[in-house]
Amino acid sequence: MHKLRSEKEVLRDIKNLIQTHFGDSGQSIQVEVIANKVALWGTVDSLVEKDFFGSRVGRIDGVRELDNSLTVANDGTIKDKDVEIGIAERFQGSNDEDIAHLGCRVSRGIATLLGRVETQSTARLAKRLASQVRGVKEIRSEILFSDKEIDDATLVNRVEKAFVTSPWVNAHEVTTEARNGVITLTGMVDTQETMEWAVETTYKVPGVKAVVSELLARHRSQCDDLRLTEQLVAKLGQHRLNSGQIHAFVKGGIAFLTGEVYSEEDRLCAEKMVQHVPEIHNVNNSIIVAAHTSRKDF
Repeated sequence: MHKLRSEKEVLRDIKNLIQTHFGDSGQSIQVEVIANKVALWGTVDSLVEKDFFGSRVGRIDGVRELDNSLTVANDGTIKDKDVEIGIAERFQGSNDEDIAHLGCRVSRGIATLLGRVETQSTARLAKRLASQVRGVKEIRSEILFSDKEIDDATLVNRVEKAFVTSPWVNAHEVTTEARNGVITLTGMVDTQETMEWAVETTYKVPGVKAVVSELLARHRSQCDDLRLTEQLVAKLGQHRLNSGQIHAFVKGGIAFLTGEVYSEEDRLCAEKMVQHVPEIHNVNNSIIVAAHTSRKDF
């Protein structure tokens, strides 16, 4: 019989995650563990950090319910117009033509995404890109989709074909049902990552309005992102670019760097350290160089 983990063990794992991702600055993050329920509150630098950290805590063995009340810090220096420009740059730099044509408006840190795309997957990617921009506290979507209605039987057929061609999902393990464009997935797959991949594959099918996952995983698995994050933090520490200055984490093989350093040389050095972790294939460097003045001693 599987032994339930104690509150102390779960709390220890969460604090280790905080130290890995945020270093000393993670002291602002508070954690409460009661039975199998976890509550998080405090401040982080960006919405993507909040979502990423919440998802990692949710995967810790023993966590069954999570209240992620982390908030995105804004010291008042980031204006809504700056956020709009930042999101526009993310969209225009995307390889997806639909995303490149999206727009947004920002009010008090709340970003509303505008435009038209073909699939829910594209809209979800746009939200992830926008969440990487400093100053974004919340994302709302007014993105429109193709007006062409696709019947449920056709949608089921398309989703099942997508699973057949996927290298990550065993199509025989997943049952697909559709009702008014909403896809429900049921079945038993190997890992949590397989469950997530099945959902994302479904969202890529044109005509899918939403996905309800009732999939179960045979095994709990630890995503490579945490391992890569630990390697990257260690590399930064070796070059005295510690987590007190720089926040670093890896999501989907992409390294995200935020924080503040005192020179452009340090900012570029941090980015260069990413190259020493082979499995990281891209870097998002949002580190800023602190404005400071020097004075001569008379």
